[in-house]
Amino acid sequence: MYQAVEEADVNGFDPKSLKNVAAECPGFQARATARAITRFYNACFRQFGITAEQFSLLVGIGAAEETTVVQLAASAGVDATTLSRNVRNLEERDLVCAEGGRGRAGKRLSLTRSGRRLMADAFPVWEWAKAELSRHLGEKGLLSTRQAMAELAEAAEASSSVALEPSHRSR
Repeated sequence: MYQAVEEADVNGFDPKSLKNVAAECPGFQARATARAITRFYNACFRQFGITAEQFSLLVGIGAAEETTVVQLAASAGVDATTLSRNVRNLEERDLVCAEGGRGRAGKRLSLTRSGRRLMADAFPVWEWAKAELSRHLGEKGLLSTRQAMAELAEAAEASSSVALEPSHRSR
């Protein structure tokens, strides 16, 4: 059975068509860009012992004190279970405090004194990193890039339900 399916899949398949994916696919380009930016910010924040993802999480918690894991996950567009593990890591490092109700939906998150100190130290580095990217792209280039990313995200969200329809699934 597998061999028959494999042969059917091979008929009409042109491996050369894959060569254009990297150049043409917004999803491919977005992931490659995200990895490059993450490597850049990871290098910037390494001196503080945090990653770009942890910095973003600390920013989210600091900007919305008393938020819950569920609320933070929804605003960041990430899975609450994954975010919960990352929060626990920051709690173990005494950068975040989770108090109050039970579970991800009840506990309120806030930065600890150590977390606020770390953010005060890391924020100027973030400002430098943003300025460095702006220096390469120009302020207008950076603004248009942010706008294009936001529009692409909106288009992907709007198209998500269409992509799930049976007529759009691979056969």
